[in-house]
Amino acid sequence: MNFKQFGVLLSVSTILGINVIATKVLAVDEPSITFGAALVSGGCSVAPGEDGRSLSIVLDNFSAFNGQRQKCILRVQAFIPSGFIIQDVQVLYQGTTEVNRGSKGTSLSRTYSFSGGALGQVVAPPKTTKFTSSKAFAEQDKITVLAASGLCSGGQGILGINLIAQSSRGSSIFVDTADRLYFDLKRC
Repeated sequence: MNFKQFGVLLSVSTILGINVIATKVLAVDEPSITFGAALVSGGCSVAPGEDGRSLSIVLDNFSAFNGQRQKCILRVQAFIPSGFIIQDVQVLYQGTTEVNRGSKGTSLSRTYSFSGGALGQVVAPPKTTKFTSSKAFAEQDKITVLAASGLCSGGQGILGINLIAQSSRGSSIFVDTADRLYFDLKRC
């Protein structure tokens, strides 16, 4: 092998080596959450997103009519990768409400809880949106999470979500989508 061939081989191996290192770095920078078993009650279920950082809440006829109330209670296991914590969670609820004259309206209440592992603690009070007129709605919740100190090793925790759709006499609420919950992971 002459110097020219050796130089080409060295250049190719250097380029390939840099590509392999860059691929490994990118893979580390894109961590994913593993979602485990889910306990559900009411007209809802969950499905993990393909991106490894989101959950879809599937609402099956989640509605309340003429003084009714419907609940959705979710508890989902989440495994946070080592070296990361959850920083923020975002979710978007969409639906429609019909409020007749003389009715007190409708409401959509949401509470969130995180417990165990690197999930941290929710820094968001329960949220209730009251509707006094007929309309389509989109309610965006951004939940700030207070990192659990000393838990940078990842771990398992439970994500809890409680939803309540409430109607008064002469009104109805239909929540047709809860666009995916997106978890913002932060390196610790």
